[in-house]
Amino acid sequence: NADIVIEIKRMPKPGETIATRNDNTGFMVPGGKGANQATAIAKSGNSSTYSRLATIFGNDGHADKLRKSLTDNSVDISLCGTCKVPSGQAFILLYPSGENSIIIVGGSNNQWPMELSLNLQNAIKDSSVVLLQQEIPTRVNEAIARYAKQHGVSVMMDYGGEERKISRELLSNVTLVSPNETELERATRKKTDTKDNCVIAARDLIKQGCSQVLVTLGKDGAILVTEKDVVEQPCFKIDKKLIVDTTGAGDCFRGAYAVAYTEGEKSIKECLRFASAAAALCIQVKGAQPSMPSRNAIEKFLADHSST
Repeated sequence: NADIVIEIKRMPKPGETIATRNDNTGFMVPGGKGANQATAIAKSGNSSTYSRLATIFGNDGHADKLRKSLTDNSVDISLCGTCKVPSGQAFILLYPSGENSIIIVGGSNNQWPMELSLNLQNAIKDSSVVLLQQEIPTRVNEAIARYAKQHGVSVMMDYGGEERKISRELLSNVTLVSPNETELERATRKKTDTKDNCVIAARDLIKQGCSQVLVTLGKDGAILVTEKDVVEQPCFKIDKKLIVDTTGAGDCFRGAYAVAYTEGEKSIKECLRFASAAAALCIQVKGAQPSMPSRNAIEKFLADHSST
């Protein structure tokens, strides 16, 4: 997606026109959940990590900038196609607290072909993990997850993107599904106002087919829930003055978690801690992809916060 970031003090009321909170805003910043997560993987990985993105670029001026951002961050885009509609866009309304509201325009993200290409099938088979999210058509997610499961490849499904339900078929083919607490409440129609309630709601999703649910809780951290266990990870405490943009934090967290998990050297608790450190660095930089931290930065942050 081409992210158009607009800094505001508050949402306008119906019929009201308001100004931005500064004039140096409204620029396009490369984003999109899939692209953000691919970038997070590439930057947080080690020398053997290989990040590959499959998407559809648009026919507008944003497309070249989106391609360049990905290749500059060592993401392989050889699986990507092009179409005759504009690039997907996200209009991000950024509040002084660093929190945001987002409006998505699907654009080229909805122009996937009806069948998975042979190159994409081969890439899935060669992967350690496949990450999916809800900014591409449901039929594509279902086909990729089905094919990945057939070939023994783990699938992480981000509940974020467009607001829509994940089908039972898709849930049965993913290894891990990852909503935030609001998405979890919508998905299960259960309260998620406490961690205990989040665990109850997460296990409702597990009954529908997936084996793990990773719930991100914003400033309260994250929990990973299985049928029998719960692993909690609090947020690292960051001075509020340093928090400038939370837009890419969830994508950063999920990408970094995927890296730590597939490396196979860390416990689940250590994987969550690694991902939490990445997200803590991410929120201190404006823009989704530009905010994804490097492996060296994450490891230094963890060393500096070894006692917390």
